[in-house]
Amino acid sequence: MELEQAQKLWQPQPGWLNTASYGLPPEPAWVALQEALADWRVGGTSW
Repeated sequence: MELEQAQKLWQPQPGWLNTASYGLPPEPAWVALQEALADWRVGGTSW
């Protein structure tokens, strides 16, 4: 993956500081989390 493509995986808001905390999730991880939460919310998944 080219650097420019990788940089597009994050959507920081203006003013966000890159600190030694948990950081921002890349877009594919965010989408996967939202899908898992949506399934969990309606009982559509098995743990």
